[in-house]
Amino acid sequence: MQRLRLDLASGPGDSGHSLDVPDIVTALVVADINLERGVARIHDGDRLVATLEKQGRGAAPFWQVG
Repeated sequence: MQRLRLDLASGPGDSGHSLDVPDIVTALVVADINLERGVARIHDGDRLVATLEKQGRGAAPFWQVG
């Protein structure tokens, strides 16, 4: 079974926290729920799968994927 690690940080000085998630869809949902703004990194073992940065505020925030 695949397990991913989701690292969340709300700002430059935030050490953040990590969560284990079962798949990419769950990682995206958990990131969206837990970050009002900031950066989420999804890892598969030692490999970085994606970096997401939440942009915008209010009714239409969006994720910039890198």
